[in-house]
Amino acid sequence: MSEPAATRDRTSAGLPARGGVDVRGAVLMALLGLLLIELDLVGIWSDAWGMPGGVSRWWHAAPLLVLCVLMALRRRIPLLAMGFGVLVFAAEAVWGGSVGSLIVLIELVYAGALHGRPAAVRVLEPLVGALVVIAGLTTLVLTRDVRAAVLVALQVFAVFGTSFWWGASSRRHVDLAEAERQRAEAQRQRAEAQRQRAEAERERAQSLTRVAELRESAAVRDERRRMAADLHDALSGNLAAITIHAEAALAADGGQGSVQHQALTVIRETSRHSLAELQTMILLLRPDAGDAATAPGLDGVGALVEQARRQGLAVDADLDLPVELPGETPPGVAQAAYRIVQEALHNAAQHMPGGSVDVALRPVGDRLDLVVSSHPGPSVDPSLTGSVGSSSQGAGLGLRTMRERAEALGGQLSAGREDERWVVRAHLPLTRSTAGHDALDPAAASEGGAR
Repeated sequence: MSEPAATRDRTSAGLPARGGVDVRGAVLMALLGLLLIELDLVGIWSDAWGMPGGVSRWWHAAPLLVLCVLMALRRRIPLLAMGFGVLVFAAEAVWGGSVGSLIVLIELVYAGALHGRPAAVRVLEPLVGALVVIAGLTTLVLTRDVRAAVLVALQVFAVFGTSFWWGASSRRHVDLAEAERQRAEAQRQRAEAQRQRAEAERERAQSLTRVAELRESAAVRDERRRMAADLHDALSGNLAAITIHAEAALAADGGQGSVQHQALTVIRETSRHSLAELQTMILLLRPDAGDAATAPGLDGVGALVEQARRQGLAVDADLDLPVELPGETPPGVAQAAYRIVQEALHNAAQHMPGGSVDVALRPVGDRLDLVVSSHPGPSVDPSLTGSVGSSSQGAGLGLRTMRERAEALGGQLSAGREDERWVVRAHLPLTRSTAGHDALDPAAASEGGAR
């Protein structure tokens, strides 16, 4: 472990950082020692053990100050300070010693065990025990007094053994705390690694989702481009040919009021209108059309009525046009209304030729109400009106398309026989709060309306 890391760990464990100089502690201990000298707490062993005395009590201030200097350095050079401290104290003890020096020595021994190198501390532990035994035996040999030997051994143990083993015990607590901290740090790092892996997996999943969305969008664009090309190749030429041939036939026909002339006029106008709607739908299908194509809306309902009249239907229109729609109206409402009217008039012309149709279109509150009521002509059996929009080839596709348009906007559509009339009723919401979220796509709406 590096020195800065060890210092940080000791500080986090509530212990002083190793390597610093404790001037404040040394000064306080020096003042305490000088006070004890002033109180004449010196020569503590001269009377008891017959050691030489009689020197001035202030002579003990010199070793006290040396020990205090070593105490200031006890965190930087703990074992060396302890060793020199023992030598200084032993020299002073020859002249009786002092209580102040004893207190400083206890602190030096404790600091040596706490801050010293682990290997050196482990070696010194048995040596301290041996020192206690040697001190007792030496006293016994010199004095032949067992009591004195035991007392010396206990004093050496109190000074060296207790303080040293206390420091060693604190050191073990520090090591245990450091091991626990490292274990917690390892767990935190593993948790962080797991979080980073989970984040990487989430980002990878998002990337895959984005790639899939881009591929799907590209596939949709390609499909719409192919559909537009196929519609153009399959229908545009034929409708254009019908228009051209109808124009030629009209130019060759001299009878302006004949039935043939009127039929050719209807064919020409219908083919022109169908060609224009086909071109609009093709532009809407192409992803690169931009704003070049505009889906039909309510402003085109009048043209649908006129076209139906040219096809032979007696249309009574109550349109209340132009219809002012609220600014928050969903964009598909006007287009859906146009397509529903278009499909209803187409069905009436197909299944009730020569009949009459009433068209009503007006906003009512937060919805747009649309009613198309068809009455068969004299050549049509009224009992057959229940099959309007359900020809053998169409199989009710027109009615299903109208209903899907209304329901996609959150509205309703009903179609059925009422007395001798075939009635289509639609209620379309005019606000987003009541409209459904799946408003028709302009391309899809155009495609469905061309059926």
